[in-house]
Amino acid sequence: MPARSGEQATPERHLQQGGVRTEVVDRDAYNRIIIKRQRATIECALDRYFLQEKLNENDYEAGMKFRRAYLRAVLKVKVDDSGAGSHGDFEMATLIVIASDKLLRQAYAILSPAQKSVVINVCGHDFSAGDTYRLETLRRGLNKLAILWNFV
Repeated sequence: MPARSGEQATPERHLQQGGVRTEVVDRDAYNRIIIKRQRATIECALDRYFLQEKLNENDYEAGMKFRRAYLRAVLKVKVDDSGAGSHGDFEMATLIVIASDKLLRQAYAILSPAQKSVVINVCGHDFSAGDTYRLETLRRGLNKLAILWNFV
């Protein structure tokens, strides 16, 4: 169920998955806050690993880019990028899926089978990386993607 305007997270929600953070959505001409919203601090497995400092910023950004592309191209989930023009018509939505598919093909071409598997599971499906070996495999895969997409 979507949150109503002005609705706040429950005290219980503040204790789950890293809690919530408050963001300013809009201000008036005098720079006073008009609209605030609360968002979950941890929305996916990548957020959790980043907040636990198991991923650096470049690897996190590469993982999020992969995640958005995977959600669009494979899972067919509508994903918004702030400021990316993702609120267009049908033709624009089709172009975004094509671009996402291209990004995925680039990623698959440079990742080893083990890296591809763990990156898809963690970034695309929010599974835990699991043991130390798979977490290191995730880091190496995301580092390759960060270099490919110029986050480094």
